[in-house]
Amino acid sequence: MVNRHTRILVVDDEPDMVTTLKDLLVGEGHQVDVAYGGDEALNILQNKEYEILLTDLSMPHVNGVDLLRQGKEHYPDLEVVIITGYGTIESAIEATRLGAFNYMIKPVEPQDILSNITRIKELLSLKKCNESDDIFHGMVGQSQAMQRVFRLIPKLAQLESPILIQGETGTGKELLARALHACSRRRNEPFIPLDCGALPESLLESELFGHKQGSFTGSLSDRMGLIEAADHGCLLLDEIGNASFHLQTMLLRVIEEKRVRKVGNNAYKNVDFCVIAAANMPLLSQVEAGVFREDLYYRLCGFVVELPSLRERQEDIPLLAGYFLRQFAECADRPVAKEIAPEAMDVLTSYAWPGNVRELRLLIERAAVLAEGPVIRRRDLVFLGPKADTGQGFMLEKSRNLADLPFYTVVEDVEKRYLSDLLEKVEGNISQASRLSGASRKTIREKGKRYGLLD
Repeated sequence: MVNRHTRILVVDDEPDMVTTLKDLLVGEGHQVDVAYGGDEALNILQNKEYEILLTDLSMPHVNGVDLLRQGKEHYPDLEVVIITGYGTIESAIEATRLGAFNYMIKPVEPQDILSNITRIKELLSLKKCNESDDIFHGMVGQSQAMQRVFRLIPKLAQLESPILIQGETGTGKELLARALHACSRRRNEPFIPLDCGALPESLLESELFGHKQGSFTGSLSDRMGLIEAADHGCLLLDEIGNASFHLQTMLLRVIEEKRVRKVGNNAYKNVDFCVIAAANMPLLSQVEAGVFREDLYYRLCGFVVELPSLRERQEDIPLLAGYFLRQFAECADRPVAKEIAPEAMDVLTSYAWPGNVRELRLLIERAAVLAEGPVIRRRDLVFLGPKADTGQGFMLEKSRNLADLPFYTVVEDVEKRYLSDLLEKVEGNISQASRLSGASRKTIREKGKRYGLLD
């Protein structure tokens, strides 16, 4: 079990930033030490072990990437979050290759910092859990459908041919991809997720293949592309169904040839990586509709894994709900509910779960906080998606005084309702949602993923 008070080292050469981060984290009950530079942090790490390192990137003498590298050498289980105001794709890729948990660009919201800390605590808790027949690399299920997936993973992980994972939003496709990577011979090499729906057309080649210094205006240094970053490891083509025809053509070529050429460079470089693709809709239907290349489809579907929706494996709901509640209770820094009443479980098992496992996890965490005692009751369940067909799904009770609820709970409830309606209106089109709302595509995508509305 992870200690409720996580040991965190905060590193930044700006004293005001150090104070801000320390006050934020101490206020949440964590044990926080600070360093005002990378060299000071290395001296501290020689004498004391931490669970989380929160560090700036640009610092004199020892920068954040150097600190990440050396910290991981001494403490392989140390989780590192890099925060910077001068982010580049090169430093982000290097940080990912070295095992950084996240790479955040300033300014960052306090809640985003706390969200990362919570996710790390959950990961640490998961690492300390013994795997059982119902839990496999963080995937939970006792249903026949999930047990079949669990049995498949070690076998598929030995394949070098592409694997296509299909399943609705929130079913855990990236988790399955990471499990395949963890069981493969490439487990100690990079796992690079490529969001095929988020790359701007104007930067496709530079982002995928990198570029040479001076190859176009603004290219001030050589840049490594995402494909090259996956060399010897695994490349996840996430949301492959949202890839433009231009991107599909480039992906087909690089998968077949296994070589890349940086923009502005005449020389090719061979790359060796395995390919996992993930789609939240049947790709064959997109081929038939003429929006996905048939040749790329047949290149990707060496083996197809269908992840069932949560409503298709209702027998897993009690197991998942209990698992998420135990995880959250272990990580919580304040008393929360630790049991689920039978009438509440009846509601959970009758709900349609449009956001699947991700939606269930968010609901359980919210209910654990809202509960007025050690047991989650039916009244504590806050469904933010469409109501269940049985009529048992419901929103926040109007009679409830919102001032009695945690601030971020109310904000997130409203935010998710808005995003849910917005994405339904535009049929999941991120660009259109961005235009209508005035929010950036990045914000729509990150918030949508957080609330289980997008993969």
